[in-house]
Amino acid sequence: MGALNLAQVLWEERRALAGTPLAFPPKKEDDPAAKAAPVPATPAPKPSPTPAYLLTGAAPLPSADGSPGSLSPPTAAAPDLLTVYQTLNADDRWALCLSGGGIRSAAFALGILQRIAALDVTSKRKDEERGSALRQFEYLSTVSGGGYIGSWLSAWLYQQRKLLPRGAAAKTTGTGHGSTPDSVVSALNERDSRGPLGDHEEAEPISNLRRNSHFLSPSFSSLSPDLWSDVASVLRNLFLNWILLVPPMILAVLVTKALYFALIDAHGIKDSSIWFLVVMTIPTLCLLVSLSFSVANRPARGWINVSQSGFLLCDLAPFLVGAALLVLVLQSPYGLQTLTDLLRASGFEFIEKFNKEHPIAAVLIRGTILGMIFFAVSWVLAPLWTLIFGKSSRPPLEARPKHPVLEPVAWVVAGAAFGLLSAMGLIALWKVNPSDSAATAAGFACVLGLPWIVLARIVAEVTYIAFAEFLSEVDVGLEFQARSSGLFTLAYLGWLLWFGIVVGAPPAARWIASHLGEATVPTLAAGGGLSGLLSILLGASSKTKAAAEQISGLRQYLSLNTLAAIAAAIFAIVLVALLSIGWDAAFKSFASGADGHMPWTIMLVVGVLLGGLIYAASHVLSINRYSLHGLYRNRLVRAFLGASRSEKERDKTKNAFTDFDGRDSPLLQELWDHNVKPTGAHWKPLHVISGALNLVSSKNLAWQERMAAPFTFSPLHCGSGSAVFSDGAYRTTYATDNQPQPYGGNLTLGTAMAISGAAVSPSMGYNSSPGVAFLMALFNVRLGWWLANPRGDNPYYSAVKPTNALRPFFMEMFGLTSETERWVYLTDGGHFENLGLYEMVRRRCRVIVVSDAGCDPDYSFEDLGNALRKVWIDLGVRIDLHGLDLLKKRFKERPTPAEQAPYWAIGDIRYSEADGGDAKDGLLLYFKSGLHGTEPMGVLSYAIAHATFPHESTLNQFFSESQFESYRALGYEIAQRAFESGGGLSADAKTGAPPTFLSIVEKLKGQLPGRTDSVPAPGVQA
Repeated sequence: MGALNLAQVLWEERRALAGTPLAFPPKKEDDPAAKAAPVPATPAPKPSPTPAYLLTGAAPLPSADGSPGSLSPPTAAAPDLLTVYQTLNADDRWALCLSGGGIRSAAFALGILQRIAALDVTSKRKDEERGSALRQFEYLSTVSGGGYIGSWLSAWLYQQRKLLPRGAAAKTTGTGHGSTPDSVVSALNERDSRGPLGDHEEAEPISNLRRNSHFLSPSFSSLSPDLWSDVASVLRNLFLNWILLVPPMILAVLVTKALYFALIDAHGIKDSSIWFLVVMTIPTLCLLVSLSFSVANRPARGWINVSQSGFLLCDLAPFLVGAALLVLVLQSPYGLQTLTDLLRASGFEFIEKFNKEHPIAAVLIRGTILGMIFFAVSWVLAPLWTLIFGKSSRPPLEARPKHPVLEPVAWVVAGAAFGLLSAMGLIALWKVNPSDSAATAAGFACVLGLPWIVLARIVAEVTYIAFAEFLSEVDVGLEFQARSSGLFTLAYLGWLLWFGIVVGAPPAARWIASHLGEATVPTLAAGGGLSGLLSILLGASSKTKAAAEQISGLRQYLSLNTLAAIAAAIFAIVLVALLSIGWDAAFKSFASGADGHMPWTIMLVVGVLLGGLIYAASHVLSINRYSLHGLYRNRLVRAFLGASRSEKERDKTKNAFTDFDGRDSPLLQELWDHNVKPTGAHWKPLHVISGALNLVSSKNLAWQERMAAPFTFSPLHCGSGSAVFSDGAYRTTYATDNQPQPYGGNLTLGTAMAISGAAVSPSMGYNSSPGVAFLMALFNVRLGWWLANPRGDNPYYSAVKPTNALRPFFMEMFGLTSETERWVYLTDGGHFENLGLYEMVRRRCRVIVVSDAGCDPDYSFEDLGNALRKVWIDLGVRIDLHGLDLLKKRFKERPTPAEQAPYWAIGDIRYSEADGGDAKDGLLLYFKSGLHGTEPMGVLSYAIAHATFPHESTLNQFFSESQFESYRALGYEIAQRAFESGGGLSADAKTGAPPTFLSIVEKLKGQLPGRTDSVPAPGVQA
C-alpha cells in the first residue's frame, strides 16, 4: 500500500537535498489512442508526479565530493541501513535543532536564528564562497515551541519562494529585502529605515511575531472577542464530546441496573418458564467453554498455545458471563429447585435425607458435586479446541513424568473446591442478608455474587496446581496459573468497584441524607467536582510526573502526581454515583422493587435510544475536529504562520469577522521544490517536525517508561522509524504511483506544528498517567491528533480522521494507545524527546546545533539526558559532552559583577563507533538558556523583576512584549558570545575571508577546561 521503510526515507531525503528533478508519468497525448480523442475545453488536472528518487531504478546520486555515485536507492525488500548511514555521514549534512518549551522556546530560538543568520562565514560548499552561517544547514529539526518559530521560518521561505519564478536568480531591493527566499536570511537580522521619522523597523514577519506573542488570546481585555470566542469554542467542543462520551456511560449504568432488577425479579420466579430455562442453559455453556479452554491451553497439555488476547476472549469473558448468569439462577427458587432435580435425576438421591435435618450440608454437597461434574466434563471437551486453533507446534512439557489418571483426578478435585466454595457463598448470602427485602438481597448478590464465584475459580486453580510436584505442570505451569489468576483478580476487583458504586450509591445517599442532613449529598458531589478540577490542573502541570520519580520517604506519597491520581479517582467515583442516583430518581417508582414490577419496557426503549445515539455520534462527530487541537492550531497558525505574510496581503484574503485565513498554512508538501537544489538563492532547510506516537499500552515491555515512539513530519514523508515498526513505517505527504492519495488527507504545516506542540493530552508519552487521562479526556483537555497508522497494510492511510470516533476516544481515555491499531495518537514531540536531536543523529548530521530553552531552573539537564540515552539505546551512537558544569553559573537574585562564563557545551558524536568503516565523528554545539549576570541591561532588568526567568513555566503562553523580547535578546546574546569566543567575528588577516562555521565550533571545543577526547561510557559528561 505504498509504505516506505527507514532506509528508503533516508535515501529519498538525500536525493531531495541534492535537488533531484521529478520524473513525470507518460503524458496522455503521447498515447495514440489518446490523440484520437477530442481535446476537452478545460484541460484535466495532471496526475501528481512521482519524484525520481521514489523509483527503484533511478540513477544514483553523485557523492558529496562531486564524483559519480555508486549506490542505488534501497528497495523495500532489502534495505541496507548501515550502507545508507555510511553514505549520509560522508555527505556532511548539518542540522539546526530548536527545542520544545512553548513560546518561551520560540522567542529564545528566534534570537539564536537571528545571530546565526547574521554570522558571515566561508561556505563549506565548493560552489559558494561566503555567506550567512544559517545557509550552511541542510536540516531544521523542531519540537513543540521550537516548531512555532521553525514553522514560521519555513512559511516565510515558502511565501517568498512563491514570488520567485522557477530557476530565477535572487533579486533584492535597495533595502536588502527582496522577494526571494535568499532575502529571508538577510531580513532576519536587518532593520530598514521606512517610517517618516527614519525609525529603524524590523522585517514585517518579525514585528508580526511581537504583536502576536499573546497568541492564544491576543487582547488582554476581559471583553475581548478573542477571549470569548475561545470560551465559546471550548464549551461547544465539550458539549459535542459529551454527546459521544456520556451516553455510553449512562448505558453502562443502565445495564448494571438491569442486572440488579433481574436479580430482584428472580426472587419471584417459582414456576417453569421457557426464557428462564434458556437463561439457565447459557451459564452452563459459558462455564464449560471457559474451563475446557483452560485445560487445553495449559503448558502441560501441549494441545493449543494461545496468546493473552485469546485467553481473554475464550476463558475470562465466557466465565464472567456464565458467573453473572449463575448468580441470577441461584437467586431464583425455581433455579435452585431445578438444580436439585437434576442431581436427583443423576442418581444423587441420598442428598435428600440431609434437606430437613442438615439443609446447609445438603447445599454444600450439591455444590461440590456440581463443581466436580462441570470440571470433569470440561476435561473431556478440552481436546476439541484443537479444531479451532489447530494443534500446537509446542511439545508438551517433559520435565515430569505424566500421570494420565492423576491429572484429571486433580482437576476434578479442583472442581469440588470450586463447587464447595460457590455453595458457601450462597449460604453466606442467605445468612448475611439483614432483611427479607428482595431489593436488598439482590443488591448483595449483584455486588458480591460474581466476585465470589471468581474467587472460587481462583481457589480451584490453586488446588489443581498444588499437585504440580506429581504432575507435569512444574514452573511453567505455575507461571500460567499466576497470570491466569492475576487477570481473574483484576476482573474481580473491577466488578466489586463498579457494581459497588452503581448499586450502593443510592442507598448510601439516602443514609447520608437521613443521618447527616439533606445538604450533605450536594456538598459531597461538589467536592467530587472540585477534585476533578484539581486533577486536571495537576495533570497539566509541568511539575507533575506520571512516571513516579525516585523520591524517598513520605514525599513519594505526597507528590503532585499522587494527588492528581487520587483526585481523579474521587471524581470518577462521584460521577458514576451521580449517574446511578440520577437513574433511580428518574424511575423512582421502580427503584425498590416493592410492587414486583420492573421497568423493562422503559429500560429497553432507553437502551435502544442510547445505542442509536452512540452509533450516530461515533460516525458523525470527529474526534480530531472537536478537541482543543483545532482551537490551538488556528491560533498558532494566525500568530506564527500568518506572521510570515504581510498585513497588506492578508487583508485581501482573511475573514474580516474572525481574522483567520486558511492561506496562512501551506500544505506540508508545498514546502519543498523537488527539482531545485536548496542552496544559494533557493536555500531552504528540510524541515523535520517531531511528534510523539503514544504507546501507553505497547507490548514492548522495555518501553514501559517512555510510552512513546518518535514520529516525524516533513515536506516529503510522515511516519516513524521506531523499532515498533520493525524497519520503520512512513508515508509520503503527496500522491505517488504506489500511494494514490496523500497521507492524512494532505496534512498542512499548521497541523504538524500543532501536533508537535500538543503538550497537554490524556496520553503524553513518558508523562502519561492513567488516573489523570480519564478526566482529561472527559473534559476534552485534548490537544493531540489521531492519524492513520502509516504501516503498509492500513487501507485508511489517507483518511483525515478515524471512521469511528468511539474506539479511539476510549483508547485515549483509558491509556490503551498502541502501535498495533489502525489509528495512532500523536502528541507533543517532547513526550518522546524534546530537543530534536534524536532524528538528526539518525540522519548522521556531522554538525548539529541545539537550542535548548526548556524549563530547567535546577539545571538537571533532563531533556538532554533523555535525548542522549535514547540516541544510545535506539541508534547505538554515543555522544560525549564537555563543559556542562560551566552552564550552571548563574545569579540567584540581583546580579553582581561576575566573570564571563559560557552558555554552551560541545559534544563529540561518535558515528565512527556505530557505523565503522570511514565514518567520521560529528560535533554538537549545545546552547542552554541561562543567566550569569553579565547580560545586557534590557535582559537583566526583566530578570530582576521576574525571579524565574529564563525558566518561566511552559503553561504561561501569554507573553508580553517585554517578556518576548527578553527571551529573544537572551538567545541572541548567547549566540553572539559563542561566535565571538570562537573567533567568528574576525576575518583571516591575509585573505580577508571569514572563518568557517566548523572552525568556530572546533575553537569553542578547544577552549573548554578539562576537555577530554574520549569518554568510555555513554551519557552526559561534564
